Amino acid sequence: MSTRDKKLLIILAGVAILALTYFLIFIPQSNKRDSLKSENMNLKSQYNQLSALAAKADDYTKKTKDMSDAMQQVYDNFPSYLQIENGIMDAVAIEKSTNTNITELTVGSPTAIDVNNPTGKAGTDSSSGSSSDSSTTDSSNADNSQSSQTADGNNSQSQTGDGSASDGSTSTGSAKSTVTGYQLYDVSTVMAFKTEYHGLKAMLGEVIGSSQKKTISTLNVSFDDSTGKLTGEMLVDSYFLYGLDKPYEAPYIPAVPHGTNNLFGTTN
Repeated sequence: MSTRDKKLLIILAGVAILALTYFLIFIPQSNKRDSLKSENMNLKSQYNQLSALAAKADDYTKKTKDMSDAMQQVYDNFPSYLQIENGIMDAVAIEKSTNTNITELTVGSPTAIDVNNPTGKAGTDSSSGSSSDSSTTDSSNADNSQSSQTADGNNSQSQTGDGSASDGSTSTGSAKSTVTGYQLYDVSTVMAFKTEYHGLKAMLGEVIGSSQKKTISTLNVSFDDSTGKLTGEMLVDSYFLYGLDKPYEAPYIPAVPHGTNNLFGTTN
């Protein structure tokens, strides 16, 4: 082999070594460098974001507490349960505080509301009072299990079954809130009434201004020429949150006198 050929082989070997070095070492290291550079930029962005959050940590903590307190105030306005006697005593309170005579009252069973799909209701509580034997005004939002009785004066009455509180055996299904874990229920009450103009305004104010969550779904009022008063029907929805950490508050029901000691109106 000539000297010239040896020089060519040495040059080719050097080129091959350079090529192998470039493809096997330089390019992988260059790609790794670019990857580390991109990862470093992402980490730097996250660091800046976390640093900004850490600088406002006290502010976020205070806002979180304020929002939690505000939500707790909302929960406090909901009762933990409602029974038929709650609807009855609400009607009695309306009669006493307004110039209104409730002639017919229908209290429906609790109906679960799917808060994850507010357009529909999830189901019906199976542990409600039994229905009475009197005919009542039909309500589209009330269940088949209702309790009502027509009143002939200022007293509105209704049977309440055994009157015992529910043990929580309600059909919640997927209606329970995925955020709070509470179950919202609606109790529909239909009131047929006779009143005057000012009595109607007072009755509406009594319902709307209630400390508990109530809404007036429907209201139908007509003028009675024979009596000069207003007659109508109102559907009131009352709401409670099942699962709240507070006991059921039974309404105050005053003693009802039975019979008389002086049957014929004579005096001793």
